[in-house]
Amino acid sequence: MLIAEHFFLIACDPRTGMLSWPRREQDAGELVAAAILIDLAARERVHLHDGRLRADSQMPLNHPLLSEAMELLGGKNASVAEAMDLITRSMAPLPPKILDALFRRDLVHRIEFRDWRLRKRLRYPLRSVQARNEALQLLQSAAHTDDTHGLALLLLSDASGILPKYLNAHDHAPAVKRLLALNQVEAWAPQSRRVLAEVRQALLRD
Repeated sequence: MLIAEHFFLIACDPRTGMLSWPRREQDAGELVAAAILIDLAARERVHLHDGRLRADSQMPLNHPLLSEAMELLGGKNASVAEAMDLITRSMAPLPPKILDALFRRDLVHRIEFRDWRLRKRLRYPLRSVQARNEALQLLQSAAHTDDTHGLALLLLSDASGILPKYLNAHDHAPAVKRLLALNQVEAWAPQSRRVLAEVRQALLRD
């Protein structure tokens, strides 16, 4: 499962089926773009060289969103912030693509409704409690492991402001410590960790 899919299982209100977090200024599309970049780095498909991203598009990927992002980044030589902006704009709207993917796997429902302006909207109430619990368990265990996927969940949860809601005091302190460690990532660190650090800096600058 993609990082963004696990994050949305946590951040989407189980009853209303709407994305919600305390930091309302944090754009959902940008968070998905950040997650896509980290997924690509974890698969060793993007690499940082002198602060610029190089995409390795020689081998096909088995996920359409990741493949589309790879195509966008090919030959661009963009910074992480520029790559996130490119993915956010060119692949918009990203949040419903992630939620629809969860719906196709029967993890959420998909309900159409009209808002007060009579515009058609969608909401995605939770269908699989097990899937959400697994996502929450990944988030909580990430406070004590070096797993890239879990650390990315911590990063997105922190950027959106939901981290204190889902981590108790025992887990929250080490989680914050792991995130702060991204402020000083050595040049010889694994590519996934270096991309994580740059993604975090890009989100903090917004």
